[in-house]
Amino acid sequence: MRELRQEYSDENHDLILEEFGCNSSRADVAVINGALHAFEIKSDSDTLERLYAQVEAYKGVFQYVTLVCGERLLESARKVIPRWWGLQRAQHNNGKVVLITIRKSKKNPTQDASALARMLWKTEALTVLRKYGHSIVTSRSPAEDVVQAVAKCIPVHLLSDEVRYAIKARGGSGFAKRSSLDDDLYTTESIARQNHLLDLSWLLSPQYQHPPD
Repeated sequence: MRELRQEYSDENHDLILEEFGCNSSRADVAVINGALHAFEIKSDSDTLERLYAQVEAYKGVFQYVTLVCGERLLESARKVIPRWWGLQRAQHNNGKVVLITIRKSKKNPTQDASALARMLWKTEALTVLRKYGHSIVTSRSPAEDVVQAVAKCIPVHLLSDEVRYAIKARGGSGFAKRSSLDDDLYTTESIARQNHLLDLSWLLSPQYQHPPD
């Protein structure tokens, strides 16, 4: 986390969020700036059981994804993640844990309009439709109809931008608004409830237990 804050240090441009909700999974860290970039972290005490579902959850949404893991899982994880994911190895160096880049992330070729649209609240989705001149649904329409309209009408490259703008406009780390069928069906959440990412020693600890999704 310290490394990310150093790399993405412009508070007016870079939003760094822990435990970022995406579909049925949570990315350990998401960086929202000129792109949507997820960082998934696997400690030496983790398994790769959840990684398969995380690959599926992230592929329609994030423009970039980087996996950070210890030596124990490195080769196994490499076989699971798509080739466009970045990969970093955590290792000890002079008593500290440092991150070594194995490969840099590439732009996701599988972003999906429907997955992106589901990252918007209903009110945000309606605003996006109005912005681009579409009035095929109204505030009285079911949220699912609104999201489907966004996915149909807004190209992926524009929708990705609009999702970034919406997340940053919500501000801070508290996206805890819950959804209902007649109001805002979709939401993203970020719960900055852990500070362990400031100290990377837990990454190589066999006792560390990763929090559940």
